[in-house]
Amino acid sequence: MRFKGIAQAVACAASVAAGATADDGFYYDYAFFYPSGGNDVVVEVYAAVPLERLTSAPSVGGDLYSFNVGVRATRLADGAVVANRLVTRTATVAAGEEVKAPLSVTQVNVGVPPGDYRFAVGVGDLSGGSTRSSEVDLAVAGPPAEGPFVSGIKLASSIAPVGEDVEGEFVKNGLSIIPNPTKLVSDGDPLLPIYYEVYRLPVAAGEKETFVVRYDVSQLNGRRFVRVERVLEVEGSDVARVETLDLTGVPPGSYELSLHIEDREGGETASANKEFMVYHEYSQEELVQFKGKFMPYSLEEEKQIRKELSLVASDMELATFDALPTEEKPIFVDNFWARRDPDKETATNEFKNVFYQRYYYVQERYSTPFREGVATDMGRVYLKYGEPDQVSRSPMGMSSEVSLDSSTWQSKPFEAWEYFDPGGVDNQNVIFVFIDADGDGDYEMDSSTVPGYGSLIRSD
Repeated sequence: MRFKGIAQAVACAASVAAGATADDGFYYDYAFFYPSGGNDVVVEVYAAVPLERLTSAPSVGGDLYSFNVGVRATRLADGAVVANRLVTRTATVAAGEEVKAPLSVTQVNVGVPPGDYRFAVGVGDLSGGSTRSSEVDLAVAGPPAEGPFVSGIKLASSIAPVGEDVEGEFVKNGLSIIPNPTKLVSDGDPLLPIYYEVYRLPVAAGEKETFVVRYDVSQLNGRRFVRVERVLEVEGSDVARVETLDLTGVPPGSYELSLHIEDREGGETASANKEFMVYHEYSQEELVQFKGKFMPYSLEEEKQIRKELSLVASDMELATFDALPTEEKPIFVDNFWARRDPDKETATNEFKNVFYQRYYYVQERYSTPFREGVATDMGRVYLKYGEPDQVSRSPMGMSSEVSLDSSTWQSKPFEAWEYFDPGGVDNQNVIFVFIDADGDGDYEMDSSTVPGYGSLIRSD
């Protein structure tokens, strides 16, 4: 028997793409679809509301939970509300039945023209009178001018045929598709059902065409764990697709699902992707063993460890950490570092050791009265790249020691850090330039050869 406490706690982890967090009290995801004959894009919003976070009311059948789910789309350009929809849902738990964070899933569809929007998703507890909400900015793209394209990928907990004449909240194209807004898959049940639609395939009227669909499941660092290929034979230009991917053997972690549709000549026709996470569902015996090994963190310890993890973890991993009960967070942290161990045959976790060596050095060396070391520009570069191979500096702003196409730092105290091919693959050196703009010893990033670290510069 599998122990469900961790599974349910982790199943409340946030949807990274949507930006929901455990503090919101619910979890949501979304996907874009393109109905024929209309100009609007249908944004399907899926919300999962943990019943234990709602107030129940007594009823004949047991405890009654009543809540609203609302979705509002506001155009960023002028603040106009383009769509606003509210639905009411109820769920009943039989008397005497223990509530262990079951999720009540709701789907809300809104149609909007292509554009940039701020979507607000809210949940109102009708019995308790409280409300929770979350916002996310979405660029809703319209169909491309020409050629085939793919809808968003809808992650599901189950998909089953129901017939073309059946209607319902989760029914689409003759299928009952129960969404999975948490975007989490347990290694105890490692199946990932998905639904998507393909439009404008190059198929002549009355003809059949054959395409190849390739599914890749990769870690966010690019390492691929699953590749599945399917033959797609279609008669029309638009088609709805269902697939169930077997993730057996995929270790816990954050992943991206990429699908690519190719024609018979191997040319890519359309593609789409979706992030999700695999988590470990512990048995009762494993849980006892782990809890005997790890002591729960104090509040200060938990705050400090979360800050350290945030320098390495993905948004989804941080959301999972936040959603876990306090006593289970040490287990998560142990698995977090174990997944990053480059050599699991040794007793030492080289990745973790290097991280903390740099972390403590940065905190001691680069902290200022205004910021701690890891929050400074020098600190974050050192944390990622380590000790520079060459340092050029001048308190007078002299630029003779380094040849860079830059001018803002020439009259200010500066340091230039150079790393000799840190990636070890392309023989490209990396340079960062820091200036002390105010003469107070606090050096800030001015420019770099790396995108995302100040203005781009080039070496001669």
